[in-house]
Amino acid sequence: MEYIGRYRIIGELGRGAMGVVYHATDPAIGRSVAIKTIRIRDINDTQQRDKLRERLFREARSAGVLSHPNIVTIYDMDEVDGLAYIAMAYVNGPTLEKVLASQAPLSGASMLRILRQTASGLDYAHGRGIVHRDVKPANIMTDEDGAVKIADFGIAKIAASGNVTETRTVVGTPNYMSPEQVQGQVVDGRSDQFSLAVIAYEILTGERPFQGEHLSTVVYRIVAEQPAGAHVINGTLTPQIDAVLRRGLSKKPDERFPNCSNFVGALEVACAESRGWKTLTAGGAAAMPTIAVEGPGKSAAASLPPLPVPREREPPRTSFPMPFLLSLVVVLGIAGAIAWQAGLIPAGLIPGGLFSFGSHEQAVARPEPKPLQAPSAVPASAPVVPAVPASAPVVPPAVPAPAVVEKPSPFAVPTQTVPAPAEVVSVSAARAQPGASIQDVWVTSNPPGAKAVLDDNLALACQTPCMLHGVTGVHRLTVSEAGYENESREVRIGDVAMDAPPITLRHPSGTLMLTTIPSGANVLIDGKPMPQVTPAQITLAPGSHTVTVQKGGRSRTQRVEVQESLIYMRIPLDQ
Repeated sequence: MEYIGRYRIIGELGRGAMGVVYHATDPAIGRSVAIKTIRIRDINDTQQRDKLRERLFREARSAGVLSHPNIVTIYDMDEVDGLAYIAMAYVNGPTLEKVLASQAPLSGASMLRILRQTASGLDYAHGRGIVHRDVKPANIMTDEDGAVKIADFGIAKIAASGNVTETRTVVGTPNYMSPEQVQGQVVDGRSDQFSLAVIAYEILTGERPFQGEHLSTVVYRIVAEQPAGAHVINGTLTPQIDAVLRRGLSKKPDERFPNCSNFVGALEVACAESRGWKTLTAGGAAAMPTIAVEGPGKSAAASLPPLPVPREREPPRTSFPMPFLLSLVVVLGIAGAIAWQAGLIPAGLIPGGLFSFGSHEQAVARPEPKPLQAPSAVPASAPVVPAVPASAPVVPPAVPAPAVVEKPSPFAVPTQTVPAPAEVVSVSAARAQPGASIQDVWVTSNPPGAKAVLDDNLALACQTPCMLHGVTGVHRLTVSEAGYENESREVRIGDVAMDAPPITLRHPSGTLMLTTIPSGANVLIDGKPMPQVTPAQITLAPGSHTVTVQKGGRSRTQRVEVQESLIYMRIPLDQ
């Protein structure tokens, strides 16, 4: 392939699940570009193909309005022979993925610089209602001057909606996804913050916080398990650094930092207050000493409970042989996997965001998960129940339904229902249609830069031009800007993404209803002649104004205080 559209291909930069990325030049101006292609021709369903094409161009347009020094600029988008493509700025430098794969560890100063610039670009996009959804080292690039450039804004969402292979595939790298994303829930900027915290953890420890040989293991750990303490893996780190990472990796979005820059700022403060810390390369933790000194008289494991010392040939304290128990665990695990493949385990127990067949909208409308069992408080007189490990997820207690038990067993543990996670969406549930799906709403205003919000949900406001998200139904769109009147519109969201009609903001004004005796007088406002003659209806900005009327050589001037309302004034000229 020599050309894509008008762009001349120089070479291949990489391959993905949906297409190829090329290095090319724009012959018209001699500019180097990167061309990301998406093979929409591989989709046999015409309706599905048209929907993907519409989503592709919509996402490219939304990412195209992101003008920020830490975001790769998008120049063009088009389709040629069933191959959709996006032309973007070519970054002549390595990705963070390649940097981390090198033998030399990334310096602490370089790590903080990369995280700081990445956070700045992400927060800028989040302010315009655009979430990256695939923040990972491969999408963080550095140019030849060392500046960070975030790539692939919106591309992850395009891929997620494409469903090209029609099989159970994972879009993106699951190790960096947030709990809400792997469960198919609606995401906001705090999901990107979680991914950025995973990257910071990986740079500092040389390991990803959530690992596993199988996809289901990774997903479970992201949703339900706490990662190992960073200061335990890397003994040069302190509990203060680990505390910042843990907050960024919180399972619940509300427990994370308000934005990405706050997360990186807190990490910088914790690092500045810690001495002698350093980053590790991949696998570098294996070379670290078991106990590393963090400060005078302190060690990395000082804040942890002492580990039990194993004794040689000590028989296990159980009534069953240990090999038997291990074999039983393996058999049960294999049986569970077979049952899931056979459809005996409800799909609602598997995170919909990873194993759904349809688009993001379909994944949200998955079956409700069945109640899980969790231990609750046991009376002091009851036999000792083994403690739940510290890494186990905290299950909020629910009020159990009263049950009639004649002779309760002292070993019985009451069941608790885990409430379904609340999905934060900018919609009005009362007016949403049953079985609604989530769609994008592209909002523009004149002037740009105004705040847009659906149904007064200020927590998910964005700055125009930008993307909001709502479910099928009728909603109220409000756009506001300092110095202008608020404008509200009723929008009806259907089963596809939509563009809201452009909204023109008006400066606050009042209306002066001016009459004279006799009528037909010329009018001057603040010394400037008006085109009307009395009786006249004149729109004025709020404040104090002088009104002069003239007719037949007679003139009279009065002052008027204009507010955002109707004001009636009558000026007699015959007196």
